[in-house]
Amino acid sequence: MHESIPERQSISLRWIVRMRWLAVLGQALAAVLAWWLYDVAVPWLPISLIFVTTIVSNGIFPHYPQLLLRGWSLWLDVVLLTVLIYFTGGQHNPFTSFYLLHVALAAMTLSPARLWSLVAACIAGYGIIFYDHQPIQIGGMELSSGCESYDWHLQGMFVAFVVTAVFIAAFVSRMHRILAAQDAALEEARLEAQKNAHFASLATLSAGVAHELGSPLATISLASSELLHHLSASDHPDAREDAELIHQQVKRCRNILDHLNEKNTFGLGDPCVPVTAAQLHAAVIADLPADLQRRLSCEWSDDSSSCALPFDSVLQSIIILLNNAHQADRSDAPLTWRLELNRSECRIEVIDAGPAPSAEILARAGDPFFTSKAPGDGMGLGLFLVKCLALRLHGSFSLTRSEQDRTHALLILPTPLDASL
Repeated sequence: MHESIPERQSISLRWIVRMRWLAVLGQALAAVLAWWLYDVAVPWLPISLIFVTTIVSNGIFPHYPQLLLRGWSLWLDVVLLTVLIYFTGGQHNPFTSFYLLHVALAAMTLSPARLWSLVAACIAGYGIIFYDHQPIQIGGMELSSGCESYDWHLQGMFVAFVVTAVFIAAFVSRMHRILAAQDAALEEARLEAQKNAHFASLATLSAGVAHELGSPLATISLASSELLHHLSASDHPDAREDAELIHQQVKRCRNILDHLNEKNTFGLGDPCVPVTAAQLHAAVIADLPADLQRRLSCEWSDDSSSCALPFDSVLQSIIILLNNAHQADRSDAPLTWRLELNRSECRIEVIDAGPAPSAEILARAGDPFFTSKAPGDGMGLGLFLVKCLALRLHGSFSLTRSEQDRTHALLILPTPLDASL
């Protein structure tokens, strides 16, 4: 079977093919034994044609699994079974129960519409052989009921068949949907565990990086301080300005590492605190570089309610989204940032008009260490942190391309009023 077919369906389809081979062998063996042991007049021509049709179709269907998925093999089997029983006694043939096998297989492999159409076909086939068939000859004598009570028995079997077919279709298809839903839930749990493992590995990596960078940053800070001490503002203004910039950036890196170490020491992520949209907006603007502030077009609303959010993590996520948009769109076109904070959710939207990302980039956005930037421009962890924040707070994050050819990043976080979230 093709690799694109889900595992559960692939197993079902393989079993259908195997059972069709077993059906050929079983039918052939039953015909030979009936002819040899019970002197039954077997109509070899139509039966042989049925065997050949089944064998040929068994060679074709595995190469076209979509035909099996759509139920064409089961439809063919219902037709062949009806023809076979028509020539071998009709309602008197005990193998009429094989219709129920096709109903069960259809319930496990077909959509509800195709399933019930096949159930109707099985009932119609049984009805045809019930009212019209070729009587079977045993020892030169025609087999018939000849008894009114036996006719009632056959009619009862027909009614029982209809009821049984409907119940099998309903219950087996229901159980199959439940198992499919459980498979989907297990797969979702596996993906969630995989994401948590990625997040744990990232936390371990960040702790190691913070530890390893502590010493060289301390050395650079000391060297820049000594350099500032020896450089006078009058004799070396440019060099002193560069040294002050180095000292400030090293101090900023040191604060970031201290903050990162605090999070790794006291728990995963910062705690939730009451925050308003105005506070969040002001903090973001204060933390952005000047060139990005000039491009930013802000749209924000606030109903003045104080909602519980992990302030530092949300601030970091917004800055990541704005920096990504700034780097993706190198033009001077405005970048749109929308912030809406109310009693139900915090909605953050960042929209840019940079080059359209490919379908692969949109699908993998948020995967750890995946980046479309040039080497050295990023590690592919920014959107991963945003996505992890959304997962941790049971929110959502998406990156899409709008009809206006603009990249749209959307982060939605729940905002309970209880600050102890």
